[in-house]
Amino acid sequence: MSIRPESSHLLPHLDRLLRRAGALESPLVQIWGWPGTGRAALLEAFLERQGSFAVGLPLGAFDGRDMLRSAVEEAYEAGARWLVASGEPGERLAEVARWLRPGQRLVFAGARRWSEASLPLAVIPPQEMLLSPGELASLWHLLTGLAPAPAILRGLRAAGEGWYRPLRLAIEATGGLGLEDATPDLLLELAPVRFFLRHEVLESFPEDERELLLSSPEDAWRVLEPRGFWVEGEERDRPPRLLATALERERRRRAPRRETAPAAPPSAVETPDSRPVYVLGLLGTAVARQRGPEGERELDCRLRRSFQVLAYLASSPGLEAGREELIEAVWPTEGERTIERNFHPTLSHLRRALEGGRKGEGLSPLLFRSGIYRLNPEVTWEIDTIELVRLIEKGKELKAQEDLEGAAEAWRSAWKLYRGPFLQGYYETWVTTRREQYQRLYLELLRDLGDLYVRLERPQDAMDAYRSVLHEDPLQERVHVAIMRIYAAQGRRDLVRRQYDKLSAQLLEDLGVAPMPQTTREYHRLMG
Repeated sequence: MSIRPESSHLLPHLDRLLRRAGALESPLVQIWGWPGTGRAALLEAFLERQGSFAVGLPLGAFDGRDMLRSAVEEAYEAGARWLVASGEPGERLAEVARWLRPGQRLVFAGARRWSEASLPLAVIPPQEMLLSPGELASLWHLLTGLAPAPAILRGLRAAGEGWYRPLRLAIEATGGLGLEDATPDLLLELAPVRFFLRHEVLESFPEDERELLLSSPEDAWRVLEPRGFWVEGEERDRPPRLLATALERERRRRAPRRETAPAAPPSAVETPDSRPVYVLGLLGTAVARQRGPEGERELDCRLRRSFQVLAYLASSPGLEAGREELIEAVWPTEGERTIERNFHPTLSHLRRALEGGRKGEGLSPLLFRSGIYRLNPEVTWEIDTIELVRLIEKGKELKAQEDLEGAAEAWRSAWKLYRGPFLQGYYETWVTTRREQYQRLYLELLRDLGDLYVRLERPQDAMDAYRSVLHEDPLQERVHVAIMRIYAAQGRRDLVRRQYDKLSAQLLEDLGVAPMPQTTREYHRLMG
């Protein structure tokens, strides 16, 4: 039986739900939860925690009633008191209920509440599957190794309302950075969260229900309520904010395809306001979309190599590269015949993805001139790596002008842009090289920001920056020393000692060395 989409050690609400289910006395127990609340992992946990007292029961694998009845009886004789069903039980639920022996119970999961009144059924509803504030804090710590600030925790829970999978995806995609002012819209800017809601939530509805959700906001409640997609409100129950925001975005995205706009006259000239904007997120999970007067759309980047070409150009000086450069980066080990067969189709696919059906209309986003491929500079490109560098340089200029608050604001904005390693999930040589460059830039940014916060007498902000450095590279002695100095200024010599011991243990374990002499001298000075 394999029904675990999440690792159970990353489910902070697991123990609470196991105790809740174990306390129910009904022979039938349903885990009724939204997609991504951990309901399948909870079933798997029953098998793990109950040991020989639980057995998996794949109801769909039994051809007839006799086989199912024998399986229930054999489980009872073997001492199994919990039967854990995989999949929706369907009509077999009533049969199993009839054959359960005293003390035996069946637990199963479902997207809809089982409503057959004659069955002795207890339900753990969707709202109990949501993370409490303390459980969300535990999840944050499990994923980042740090404790979240209370304000961040409140905002993040309000945006995600305790919905496990979107919150986990958001923290994983960002490392917890940039979530200080979390809103449903901000979470939906993260590609993993957006993908989950579109493909695992919306596509779980039958086509007719999905169309009703997207075409009639007034009637959406009739589709959501039977699946428990609601959150208790003071005045009335309502859909989760994250789902409601995703539905509204999807409606806007689909709107241009439903409306027939009048054809533009042949002499019409594209104005700057009508030109599309291309948004590329290369830090963390890749994001590629187009924004225009008609709304937003995801770029069709299903072909991995066409997206690599786009990312290579977007992260190259001048947004350009020659044919041989692209071949060396994207087809480094392929033979000439394979390259000739795939190079131009890949570029053609990229051009079609960028134009999005607008071929021949307005500016071409991809140019080829004098042997050089270039992202058209007359088109607006919003690329996070370029903005990261711009903000870092802006902060340096402001710092040189002694505008320390302005420099801190610029660097803080740059910090929020770094959602993770460059092109996370890609491992080509050129990606690795640029990933290391951006990570070095990122760590230097955090060190400089921490030092700046010290000058501004904002020790907690400095600690946040320094700890983020150590999360990426725990062997940076300079940063450990900076943290020890902050602790010493607060009169916390116990924490100075703890930080030094932590550094010493890390160096010994990873490199087999002791801290540098100057680090040790500074430690003794602070302790004295």
